[in-house]
Amino acid sequence: MDVWQPILIALGGNAVLLLVLGWLARSLGSQVLAKDLAKFKTELGAASSATTEHLKHELQRAALEHQVRFSKLHERRAEVIAELYGLLVEAHWASQSFISLAEWSGEPSKKEKYVAAMNKAADFYRFFDKNRIWLPEALCQQLEQFVRNMRSKVIKFGVYVTYDTGHGPEHFTKEKMDVWIKAAEYFDKEIPGARSALEAELRGILGAGTPNVD
Repeated sequence: MDVWQPILIALGGNAVLLLVLGWLARSLGSQVLAKDLAKFKTELGAASSATTEHLKHELQRAALEHQVRFSKLHERRAEVIAELYGLLVEAHWASQSFISLAEWSGEPSKKEKYVAAMNKAADFYRFFDKNRIWLPEALCQQLEQFVRNMRSKVIKFGVYVTYDTGHGPEHFTKEKMDVWIKAAEYFDKEIPGARSALEAELRGILGAGTPNVD
């Protein structure tokens, strides 16, 4: 026993030392792990904040670009509508002047007015056809119908004006007057309402501020 006692004590002492060292290693490892975890959380929070700010910035930039692009599109649309309406009014004036039953001295002849009315209608339609993409399809159809009806009355009366020599048969003169009166009534009764409806549609588009192309 005396022989083995020092050995057992030595071995026991080493075992305790190993246990102590193991405990210290685990303790230190836990502290390091805790520090690393805390550091990771801090870095993760910072990265998350940076990513959030970057995303916020990108969204703001995209929204601003969209706003600027939309503003330019709406500005262009307003320019088209203004030009289109001006041409429509000129076509209306020229047609109404041609159809008017009242004739004043010093005015252009009916034949000259007929040519002017047809040219104004053509000017309107050329511009309209090139820029109809800026308008809703329903409004395009209204504009086409408006000009088509106005032009139809002008052409019907224009045929008689073109071939009127002043010495035609009585029935020719009567037919001419009938067509003329009906055209004048149309311009007095139907055209104002149709034009007001178109004006309301155009103002609505400009006031809404949002493209509504069907």
